[in-house]
Amino acid sequence: MRPRLTAGAARAALAFCAAMVLGPGLAAAPPSAADPAPAPAPAPAPAPAGYFAVYAPPKHEVARAGAIPNDARFKDVQIQFVNARPQQDLVEDVELVIDTTGAKDVAEFRFAADCAVAGAVATCPVGDVEVRWNAEPNVTYPYKVRAKAGAANGATGQVGYTARSANTPLGKESELTTAVTVTEAADLVLTPPAQYRIRVPAGGSVPLPLDVSNAGSRTVPRTYLRIWGFDGDDRAELLGSYTNCWYQTRDPKNAKSPKVGAVCLLDTPLPADSARHVLSPPLKVAMGKYEQFSRLEYMVLPSIPEQPRGVRGTSGVLKLAPGPQQKAAQAAPPPREVDGSDNSVIVGFDTGQVADLAAAGATVKTRVGERFTAVVGVTNRGRAAYRGPGAAVMVEIPRGLKVLGFDKRCKATPNTTHWENYTDPTFGDGPEDDAPVPTGALYRCRVPGELLPDIKPVLGFTLTATRALGEARGVVFLSEGRAAPGRNNLGFLTVTATAAAGGTVGGGTGQPSKGSGTAGGTQSVTTGGSGDLAATGTGATLPVALAAIGATGLGVIVFVVARRLRRRV
Repeated sequence: MRPRLTAGAARAALAFCAAMVLGPGLAAAPPSAADPAPAPAPAPAPAPAGYFAVYAPPKHEVARAGAIPNDARFKDVQIQFVNARPQQDLVEDVELVIDTTGAKDVAEFRFAADCAVAGAVATCPVGDVEVRWNAEPNVTYPYKVRAKAGAANGATGQVGYTARSANTPLGKESELTTAVTVTEAADLVLTPPAQYRIRVPAGGSVPLPLDVSNAGSRTVPRTYLRIWGFDGDDRAELLGSYTNCWYQTRDPKNAKSPKVGAVCLLDTPLPADSARHVLSPPLKVAMGKYEQFSRLEYMVLPSIPEQPRGVRGTSGVLKLAPGPQQKAAQAAPPPREVDGSDNSVIVGFDTGQVADLAAAGATVKTRVGERFTAVVGVTNRGRAAYRGPGAAVMVEIPRGLKVLGFDKRCKATPNTTHWENYTDPTFGDGPEDDAPVPTGALYRCRVPGELLPDIKPVLGFTLTATRALGEARGVVFLSEGRAAPGRNNLGFLTVTATAAAGGTVGGGTGQPSKGSGTAGGTQSVTTGGSGDLAATGTGATLPVALAAIGATGLGVIVFVVARRLRRRV
């Protein structure tokens, strides 16, 4: 019996045919009671796990207001935000609400321009909070506060906070209040200099841009000033030798070496809400003839944290000069500092000079069999001294030369790779390559220490020519300084050797090329392996190979003739 086509199957077949002809948009059949009900819509994905936290400082002190309002007394309160969501998910569109109602009679507040302020409540957009894999807060948001005029010493008020995000709840561990307390204290402030990088003529000096004031409510009778090289920098020199300063020298064992740090006790009183003061006489900072850049950091404190140490100065007194119409203050006990975040400054001193290392090759004319020394390496064509781990130089000995000895700062190397730079140099004939492809014996050398301008090359190679050479060239390549204009990181050891004329063996010296000076300064020569590559495919190799081939052919002929004679016999 032939199977029947049911109504549902017929409708399905008709819909399939219509879809094939008209497309899926026009072939949808109207639903019928026989069709199954559509599946329910999927439930929305659950919100990602995790939370974000807000940490406000539990207390913040402000100096009691003086008779004249002083904007320098506005100090930052830092609110920290931490993203505690897994899988590096963002905390999106965070808003911080700052409620100063509990402290409005104690302090005055200032908020960012994009905050919406309504009475004593400010709503501030913080933005997204990312995940950071360190101990620092993910985001820090500041606002400013100072004591309100008339608020008594010891008065306290509460600032409250809340925060919300578009996709993440606020964690319960958050710290959401700050107690603002008025106190009697000093507040030394170093005004940032107009420039954090100051131009200094080479071999000249400029005044240290120190500008200090007291934004607190108590007089500072004596100021502690400390100056030191930032991050161990010791190229900037402090001039003068004031009796109220104790100096640190570049060479700790030599009291007469350049002074690179100091601690000074300045006895000029700074009254409350004082005008800005500067050093008198100016403390000069000098840069040497070959220096390029240096940084100093200095700080001021209203009390002495420790007794000064170092080499005490011998003449004159360093003071703070009060501003115009500034009255001298009476001596008082050392006050407490209310805010130390603005007590230090880092300033750079720039001579505008730069070091420019360049490869130094040599040109040699000799005779075959004569012994000579070629001096190559690196020179400094800039105006500043180079200081670093040392200059890495690769020296290629051209084919046809035998190495009898080489500088102890060099060692033979099989290849041109594995330099100490982040990327190896490229060798080839293209304009983008650093140097031509070397084919001779290679040596990797390091010239350590300080490289002054116009320093002469010092890497000596004792060589002899094993055959006649017509301007054979070997690469002298310097890895440092590749960012300098031109290709001065590339030089050549060029050797011309003529056939010996029966004379005695000489001891000539190859003179450095490219105007890099004479060959003086060669260190002791260490006997090394031979750099003679003449037997690897050029020079005497061809006659030897032809002789070998001829001998082999002759042996075959003799073998064949002998075999035929034996057959005849």
